[in-house]
Amino acid sequence: MSYPMSLGQKSYEALLEEIKELEKENQILKSTIKTADIQQTKVSDLLQFTQYSIDSISDSILWVDQNGKYIFVNNAACINFGYTKEELLSMTMFQVDPLFTKEIWDAHWKEILEKKTFTLETINKRKDGSLFPIEVTVNLVEYGGKQYNCAIVRDITEQKLNEAKLKQTASRLEEVNATKDKFFSIIAHDLRGPLGTHREFSKHLSERISDFSDAELEINLQILSESSDNLYSLMENLLNWARNQSGHIQFQPVRIHIHSLVESIIELLKLSFQKKQIQVQNKIPETLEIIADQFMIETVFRNLLSNALKYSFQNQTITIGYERIRDEAKTPLFTHRFFIKDEGVGMTKDQVGSLFRLDKKVSTLGTNSEKGTGLGLIVSKDFVEKHNGNLWVESEPKKGSTFFIELGHIAIE
Repeated sequence: MSYPMSLGQKSYEALLEEIKELEKENQILKSTIKTADIQQTKVSDLLQFTQYSIDSISDSILWVDQNGKYIFVNNAACINFGYTKEELLSMTMFQVDPLFTKEIWDAHWKEILEKKTFTLETINKRKDGSLFPIEVTVNLVEYGGKQYNCAIVRDITEQKLNEAKLKQTASRLEEVNATKDKFFSIIAHDLRGPLGTHREFSKHLSERISDFSDAELEINLQILSESSDNLYSLMENLLNWARNQSGHIQFQPVRIHIHSLVESIIELLKLSFQKKQIQVQNKIPETLEIIADQFMIETVFRNLLSNALKYSFQNQTITIGYERIRDEAKTPLFTHRFFIKDEGVGMTKDQVGSLFRLDKKVSTLGTNSEKGTGLGLIVSKDFVEKHNGNLWVESEPKKGSTFFIELGHIAIE
C-alpha cells in the first residue's frame, strides 16, 4: 500500500543533490586538510633546517637577556666554550667574559639599545680556564615582548696570529729596506768618497814625485798606505756583511788558540798602534782554546781592535781580556766572555743606543780624524750571534769604551 509523499519531505532527487554537494564539500575539506598538512610539514622541515643550520655553523650564537643570562645557545657555543647546553643555560655571560662586570654590562646594555647592532673584540674564557680572543657581532632582537642580545661570536685566534705575523713581516721588510739603503749609501758615499780621494792623492803623488824630498815622500807614501788599508778594511767588511746577509758565509766551528789569534791581529795592526804610541795588553790566557768559526772570530777581534785604536788618544792603553762565566742553566758548562777596553773618547747613551743599527749613521771621526762607516760593528755583531752569543758595549764620554763578546756553546760535528 503506498502513501503520497508529504510536502515536508524532500524528493529523492533533492536528497541526491544534497549528497553530491556534501561530497564536494568533503573533497574540498580533505584537500584543505592535505594542504595544511603539507604546509605544516614544510614549516616543520624549515624549522629543522634552520635549527640544523644554527647548530652546524662554526660561530657561536648566544641569546642573552638584559641581566646577562643565557637563554639560548647553539651547538658551536658548547663546543667553543667547552660547556654543555644545560651548563651554559644556567650561566651568565660574566662567567665567560673576564672583562665584563655587572656595572660594565649595564652600560653595555644601554649601548645595545641605542645602536641595536655593532661589532666589538674582547676576550672569553673556556671551561678549562684558557682565554681566547673573539669578535662579537651584537644584535638587538625583540621576542615575546622582551628584548635580547643575539650575539654571534667568532674565535679570532688565527686572525690575531696572522696579524702578528704580518707585523713581523712588515718589521722585517723595514729592516731589509734599511739594509738596502745603507748598502747603497756605503757604496755611493762611504766607499766612493775615500776611493776617489785615494785615486786623486795617488795621481797627485805620481805627478809630483820628483818635487818631494825623501822625508816628504816617506810621509806621503805612509798616508797612501794608510788610505789603502782603510779602503781594504771597508771593502772587506762590506763584502763580509753582504755575504752574511745572503747566507753565503758557511759557519764552520773549529778549535782555536784564541791568544795566538789575537796576537796575530795585534801584529797586523802594529804600525798603526806604534803611530799613536798605543800600548796593547793581551790578557787572554795562552792555553785557552775555544770552539768557534776562525774567520768570523778573527774578523770580530780585528774590527773591535781597529775601532778601539781609532778612538784612543796618544800614549793610551788598550786591554784585551777574558773571563769565564758559569752558565747557571747548564751547569757545569761555562760561557766565554772576552772584552776589549780602551781609554779613549767614549760615547753618550744615545750613541751607544744607535750602534749595531743599519738605519742609523753613527760613525764618528777618530782622534786623528780617521773615518769609518760603523759597518764593522754590525758585521761583528752578526758574526757573534752566529755563535749563539752576544756583543754589547759599556761606555761613558771621555772615559773610554769596553766591548764585550760573549760566545754561546758550540758543538763540533
